[in-house]
Amino acid sequence: MSVHTRMALQMLVALVLAFAIGMLAFPQHWSWVVLTAFIVCSGAVGRGEAIYKGVLRLGGAVGGTLAAAALTRVTFPNGVAGAATIFLVLFFGMWLRTINYAYWAACATLIFALLQGSQGASPAPLFAVRVVCIIVGALCAIAATWFVYPIRTELLVRRRVADAVAALREAAAGTGAPDLDHHLRQLARVAPPVRLHRMVFGEPKAAKHPATLIDQTQARLRDAIARRAAFGAPGAERAKMRVQISVAISLDGYIDDRSAERLVLSSAEDLADMRAAREACDAILVGAETVRRDNPSLRSGSAARVTVTASGDFDPALRFFDGSARTIVLTTRERVEKLRTRFGSRAEIIGVDGLEPASIIAALTDCGVRSLFVEGGTRILTAFLASGTFDRLRLALAPFFVGDDGAARFVNAGPFLNDVKHRLALRSVRALGDMAVLEYEHPGA
Repeated sequence: MSVHTRMALQMLVALVLAFAIGMLAFPQHWSWVVLTAFIVCSGAVGRGEAIYKGVLRLGGAVGGTLAAAALTRVTFPNGVAGAATIFLVLFFGMWLRTINYAYWAACATLIFALLQGSQGASPAPLFAVRVVCIIVGALCAIAATWFVYPIRTELLVRRRVADAVAALREAAAGTGAPDLDHHLRQLARVAPPVRLHRMVFGEPKAAKHPATLIDQTQARLRDAIARRAAFGAPGAERAKMRVQISVAISLDGYIDDRSAERLVLSSAEDLADMRAAREACDAILVGAETVRRDNPSLRSGSAARVTVTASGDFDPALRFFDGSARTIVLTTRERVEKLRTRFGSRAEIIGVDGLEPASIIAALTDCGVRSLFVEGGTRILTAFLASGTFDRLRLALAPFFVGDDGAARFVNAGPFLNDVKHRLALRSVRALGDMAVLEYEHPGA
């Protein structure tokens, strides 16, 4: 049975139930029960959305009731002033409805109070009845969506995420031009109820919350949309900047341990090869935590040093800012002036709209960078690899284990474009000392 057929049957059951209960329990105000059932059930794809809309309508009505109680003390000098106030509240209700339905519910309750007051009747006695009717109507809608051919919200979210990831893979491979904005809107549609659930009940330990999957997928979609706007087709982007990722990991997938000293994974031969690859690039990118924890100098020929930070929490005495090479710090626009004052001429501080790979590449392209060497840490590696924003991956395997759950891993969990059905292309395997160095190429490179 199609989703639309299920929704139609749910609406039918909700309205019949609301009409029956409304006529029996609230014969003078049965329309409030039916109207609430219709509003909550209308367009609700899944049980979670029906509950969410019911909560919004109830919250808005209660908020509007409190505001209306205050308005009962206000007397308007004439009918024109009262009518103007009603139209003003109506305007704000329609304007704010796109932000959250609860605002509209609150404004509707205010309008109801003002209309009652204009007729010389006190609206206060009806407020409690109105709230009870809204609760009953919302419960009718929730019951219908819960028991009549129910659509599980979690399954719906995972389907939307899977569709979005498939579109991202198609866009990254250059095999089509999917409508990424459409998938962004679809995820935004199903996001509010699961985000409310996460806010109330928290993140589960066993698996990722559906709201977290939505957040991650939306970030990747925005990244891909920004990349497409900045560079056009995938081939045009790669023509402007080559991105190589280089990382050394232990046999169990760690890039560091939790000791005070930085864990050296690479052999002398691997380090020499990696430095040569560095020097062939225009810039070297590491994350802010790597700069703070490892205190690297990253001096490598004429290559610029680049880091990304949202907080700007750096000690100017770090070797990264010693002035021995061009140093670029990408940060949020509101942090720019503060960091420029702190670092002066030791670093170029550049504000960006977002700290995702597409914004990083766009900003560095404006700085004249045509080839980028990405080294880490975990967050940076995850962002670039998950979004497919790279041409080549250099993976060096150290012949030992770290075995520490609290240590930094190669990447964090998440949806990656290159999964079992979209493999990277292995280009070479080399032995450098006791290290095995594998080089992979992105299929679209």
